[in-house]
This record gives sequence, C-alpha cells and structure tokens, in this order.
Amino acid sequence: MNAVEYLKKYIEMRRVARVLEDRDDYSLDAGEMNPNIVVEMLKEDIQPDVVWEPFASQRSRLFTNMAWEHTHAMWVPYSLKSHNDFVRKADSTKTGPLDPIGGMLFHPTYFGSVPLCDDKRDVGYLSDRPEYMEALKATVELAKQQMKSGGLVCAVARDYRALGARIRLDYWFLEMFQDAGFELSDVWLSEPDVVLVFRRV
Repeated sequence: MNAVEYLKKYIEMRRVARVLEDRDDYSLDAGEMNPNIVVEMLKEDIQPDVVWEPFASQRSRLFTNMAWEHTHAMWVPYSLKSHNDFVRKADSTKTGPLDPIGGMLFHPTYFGSVPLCDDKRDVGYLSDRPEYMEALKATVELAKQQMKSGGLVCAVARDYRALGARIRLDYWFLEMFQDAGFELSDVWLSEPDVVLVFRRV
C-alpha cells in the first residue's frame, strides 16, 4: 500500500473511530493522557505480556498497577529523570528494552510543547522537525528489535498548533511507523488525542 492509500485508510478509520470513555483524574496541561487508553490497550492481545513505555510520565505508577491488575502484564517504563525506583533511568532514543516485549505505549513529549523535564536530551527540547523525528525513529527501531510479528503499539498523537504552524503529529507517526514495518490496525479517539494502533508486520 502506497503512502496516499495508507493515509486514506487512516482518515477513514479515524472518521468511524471509537471514542474512549474519558476520566477526570489526569491533566492535559501536565502532558498526561487519558488512562483509559491503557485500559483499552490491555484488552488487546499482547504477547509476550510485557509493555514498554519509553517516555514514562507521572502516571507510570498507575499504568504499572493497571497492567498488573487487568492482565498481570509487566509494565516497563523508561525516563531520563525519575525519582521512582520502578522507572528505569535511561534515554529511550539510545537504550531499548532489555527483554522481548509484546507492546509499546508511545506517548513522547509533543513537538513544540513544553519539555516535561530539565534534561536537555528530552525530545521536547528539539524544535527542528527532522531532528525530532529522527530521535523518535531511533526509539521505534529499538522497540522493533525486541518485538515479534504481531506486536502491538499504541501511539498517542494530536493535531494542534505550535511554533506558528499546524502540527499533524498523527500524520507524522503514521508515516514513521509504516516506514518502520508496522501496519495500522485501529484508531481510537480521546479528545484532543488520537490513538493510532499498530501491529508489527
């Protein structure tokens, strides 16, 4: 499927996408996402039952607990800076998961938004689109190396304005994951975010 056909497929899937139930215990201003995205992700077939979160958030403890309670899945969060012992301190653009994973929650700092930590390696500091995308591609490749065919990715994106331009992060992710060998299998909506659900080919 060429890029134009793939984009058309995405647009149609988004048009009829399921809207996830919203929760009131998270903050978009703090760069958080609807925790029900994780609930939906854990309903999917994830083999092995290990999920890598390369860009861990303040909610990673909640996600870790949710994974264990729902499916006994292991949640593996990475962060450049964390005071929590369950989060591995690592640069996920350079260090991937140590063991095979069945899934990845991909929710990096959005391009042009406020960085979520003071570590200058945070992708949120990258204001050049090619540089930002190269960093994210490195993370995707690291995940792919530890993921078998059929592995699941939930990529959380948004259509927004930043740095004086419209940012179609959903289109950027769509192209990046297609180029990396992932197939779009579903789309969920959790306004203002959109979740692109991929399977590794």
